[in-house]
Amino acid sequence: MCIRAPDILNVKRVSKLLNIEVIGSAYQARTYDDVIYRLNQRPPAVTDYRYLVVAETIEQLSTASFVPNLIVVRDFQKIKSFVKNKKYKSKIALEVLLSDIRRRDGIRVGRWFKEVTDLYKFTKRFGYQLVISSGANSIWEMTSAQCIESIMKICDIPPHRYWQDLEDWIKQQESPRLCYA
Repeated sequence: MCIRAPDILNVKRVSKLLNIEVIGSAYQARTYDDVIYRLNQRPPAVTDYRYLVVAETIEQLSTASFVPNLIVVRDFQKIKSFVKNKKYKSKIALEVLLSDIRRRDGIRVGRWFKEVTDLYKFTKRFGYQLVISSGANSIWEMTSAQCIESIMKICDIPPHRYWQDLEDWIKQQESPRLCYA
């Protein structure tokens, strides 16, 4: 869901080749139906595009009025204790980015897999959604659905259940748009 590449049309083309149905990207002037836009705050009015409010840092979460749909996880322990104490009313997602492990050594990659396995168990226990994203900065860094499923299997995450839960979560995030207007 997290693709930071500027050419959205190229990203859409490559995502179809990689068997990715929906992508997440920063908001751009032109919108597309199969893109969920990642925003730093809720728009002041009703929108005709799909979006998620994303917290990229833990500092963003300290504001009482800021309620994200999605939290990017970089420090697994801090985010777990923060989310447990905050007790969000709506079901939020915790997102891990594959781009965070691309240049790590073997020990750190192994630790990342262990932390994702634990994070998945944490999300199931407390009613949150885990999101595994490429975090790609270009089309060359995009990750196929099959690769993501292989990572899930290593982390004891059932792929079919993950995709179904993710689809349900996305639908749930879209339904209350009018109450925020």
